Amino acid sequence: MRIAFIDVTTTVSFGGVQTAVWQLAISLTDLGHEVTIYGGEGTARADLEGRSVAVCTYPFRSRERFPNFGTRFRKLAERISFARNARADVVTARHDWVILTKPFDFFWPRLMPESHPTRFAFMSGGTDFMRGDRWLAGRIKAMVACSHFNAQQNYGHFKRQVGVMFNGVDTARFVPGQRDEKRRLELGLQPEDVVFIFAGRIVGLKGLHLAVQALAKPVLSNFPVKMLVVGNGEALERLKRLARDLGVDGRVIFHSAVPHAELPGLYACADVGLFPGLGEEAFGISVAEAMACGLPVVASYNGGMPEVIGNEGSCGRLFSLGDVVACAGAMAEMAASSQQRERMGNTARRRIETEFTWRQAAERLLVALRAAETGGSQRRI
Repeated sequence: MRIAFIDVTTTVSFGGVQTAVWQLAISLTDLGHEVTIYGGEGTARADLEGRSVAVCTYPFRSRERFPNFGTRFRKLAERISFARNARADVVTARHDWVILTKPFDFFWPRLMPESHPTRFAFMSGGTDFMRGDRWLAGRIKAMVACSHFNAQQNYGHFKRQVGVMFNGVDTARFVPGQRDEKRRLELGLQPEDVVFIFAGRIVGLKGLHLAVQALAKPVLSNFPVKMLVVGNGEALERLKRLARDLGVDGRVIFHSAVPHAELPGLYACADVGLFPGLGEEAFGISVAEAMACGLPVVASYNGGMPEVIGNEGSCGRLFSLGDVVACAGAMAEMAASSQQRERMGNTARRRIETEFTWRQAAERLLVALRAAETGGSQRRI
């Protein structure tokens, strides 16, 4: 098939949606399909390793340059400004399918000439719903979501069938690494330290204040536990103040954000992934990447993360949303046994290899597209 992705941000910035587009483009190309990415003028690119993925970029007016009538208005206006420049080429290309990643792009089918053969699909990774998107969705022929949780969110909003494809992990890049004791020392970690790592945006909804509060609980006082926080964000200074106020600042190490490709090296310095998020996580790709690196995880029972980790407790521990005491207890359990950490970490890696690769995501996406072509069921993929 001739498949295209349209997302103005894919060639401008890096993030979860952008990673999904690039990795699916790679996997679909490897499966023999012709893939095109349409994005805004920018320098963000994935390493395609010589694959013939067509990348087409166009001028657009960034959302910050529009009047502030709300974030959704600005995102929609940004995408319309991009579409004005990209439309002619998309029409001419006559792709079999065009994949959209946000409801803000649902206007695209209405830009196509009458009886144009291109079908449009929506690949959801969240809940960026907007006024009028139910009406615009009438011309979206297939919908897929990154988890069952996210599929239910979309079903509740659009009242139509939603397939589940799951996100994936680059399991060739995110692999278990040998512990680098020299780098651990450079980070301020001692050989006996049990290191819990978080990597991502430092914002309130990531729940990192809960983890800092958990460090101060008596149940962790007898363990050499450290917390390595990798990332930048608006909550960073508040988090540092909280650690000082609670007297655990010596146990929290803050590391600035690193390029995506460098994360496995930091995961190799840690013992457990820690993801205490409060905001709904449609999937939890950072969780999956930590697991792919052979780390067990402690995470909140939140959104799609239980689908990634599993509810049986073999890859880590889930705790109730916002429960500091439960978070501390799960961390203490992990800190108490290196054998358990190793066993769970090995199981976590196998789970990602078995269920959550980008190739599997691409294959599930193709199942949904073909089902939409034939009118078959795409609910369980």
